[in-house]
Amino acid sequence: MTDPRTDDDGFGMVEVMVSLMLFAILLMATIGLLISAVNASARNSAIESATQWASEQVDTAHATVAGLDSVKACPKWDALASAAAPANRKDGRGLPMKMIVTTTAAPINCVTSTASPIVSYTVKIVEAGDVTKVLATSTTKIALGLQ
Repeated sequence: MTDPRTDDDGFGMVEVMVSLMLFAILLMATIGLLISAVNASARNSAIESATQWASEQVDTAHATVAGLDSVKACPKWDALASAAAPANRKDGRGLPMKMIVTTTAAPINCVTSTASPIVSYTVKIVEAGDVTKVLATSTTKIALGLQ
């Protein structure tokens, strides 16, 4: 009597090559997903750092004139509005960021006005190498002369 399994000597070369090809396809798909996840993480880190920096700057601007009467607040606002933006900063991954500050000017009668003038302070954080890539923007409105 002959053994019916004598023709099956294990995996053939074709089966091994097909399984290696399938493994390579799955590995390439996984690597693509991993690269996308790392890029998204880096972008999110840059946005978080930029948002924090913008928020700090807006808070500083607000604190500079908050609680002052218009006689003191208006000159401080003018100084703040004409001040240069802070130096560039790098996020945790080394991406250089640049701050762009825009303000509205206090009215000419700011000190003598009976109503508190409202001014605007906007901070935009962009990539230093490409200012068209905006990472964060923060705007606040400030009433000058409210005590």
